[in-house]
Amino acid sequence: MIAVERSHDAAATPAPGKPLFLFAGGGTGGHLFPGIAVAEELRRRRAATGILFVGSERPIDQRILAQSGFETAPLPTESLATLKRAPWRFAWRMGRALRIACRLLRDRRPAAVIGLGGFASGPIVWAASRQRIPVVLIEQNIIPGRATRWLSRWAETICVSFDETIERLAPRYRPRCRTTGNPVRREIAAMASGKRRENPAESRRPTLLVLGGSLGSRSLNALMTAFAGASHASLTGWRIVHQAGDEADAVRGRYPAAGLDVDVRPFLDDMPEELRQADLVVGRAGATTLAEMACAGLPAVLVPYPHAADDHQRANAEAYGRGGGAVMVLERGETSQTLAEFTAALRTLLRDEPRRKAAAEAMRSLSRPGAATEVADLLEQIAR
Repeated sequence: MIAVERSHDAAATPAPGKPLFLFAGGGTGGHLFPGIAVAEELRRRRAATGILFVGSERPIDQRILAQSGFETAPLPTESLATLKRAPWRFAWRMGRALRIACRLLRDRRPAAVIGLGGFASGPIVWAASRQRIPVVLIEQNIIPGRATRWLSRWAETICVSFDETIERLAPRYRPRCRTTGNPVRREIAAMASGKRRENPAESRRPTLLVLGGSLGSRSLNALMTAFAGASHASLTGWRIVHQAGDEADAVRGRYPAAGLDVDVRPFLDDMPEELRQADLVVGRAGATTLAEMACAGLPAVLVPYPHAADDHQRANAEAYGRGGGAVMVLERGETSQTLAEFTAALRTLLRDEPRRKAAAEAMRSLSRPGAATEVADLLEQIAR
């Protein structure tokens, strides 16, 4: 039997006649947060709306969903990487996940299933198609992920963040696409108006936010601490907030001991507040992080993860770089070359406030703060 964790919210299960929306996906925060943004918008409109998230058993999924307050049900799914390493384990666990998904859908009968991407979305979306439950997919990246490419055949609508994404899908699926932007949580979307701080203090130290994604990034951690050691003076007067994943303790020890205001944490639980206080970002190029940064109007130095499927992070970074909101630095085989390019890009933005402001406006111009509203409108139409 699957363990379903119920929220303390009394409206976790819909009232009679009220729709239930099932969100499926996970593996990273970048897949889950757009779904949470849409779910919050649906619940804001109608408190009795039922919301159920079905994700993976990964700790990061469980942590993010526990904080959301929505009802959750983890599936014993496996990524395609497991198929290569342990094909029997992959087949057994995915077969079990499919059986659980079919039973869960029969029991709950959602008005729609929303696929958020990642390996955890596959079993639920496939099972929904077998039971004639409407499927909506949300694709965050410019280059559609393998889950989206495979599951598109069963989708009624595919919500994409970029017009370019549509051309990368098979021609027969393109009429089902709708460019909504990538949904972000309501309090982050509100920052697109240009006001991020309620009472900005003139003496407030500018903040550099370092984001390696919800799982952290070893190479980005190393790059940032190497920069801090070699370019200590460039960071004088700045506050650094660094999300470092499970390397947090080690990263904290690699920063210079004196003269820097550094706050290193494994995971940032209140991302809206961190974005609200930040002035500049160093990060990977996950689509959800970029969508949130765009709403917050934050200039960035982006170091795309070089091993991302289909090099999709590079494509994301290039799009924001063309728009003028970010500078892209590629990880190269020669570490010293990467550090040199990173140092030049970050030093410039740290020292040149007018350039940061221009990049901030360019970044904000790329935002789609109404994305969650558009997707919620679509789901309500399906439910009716």
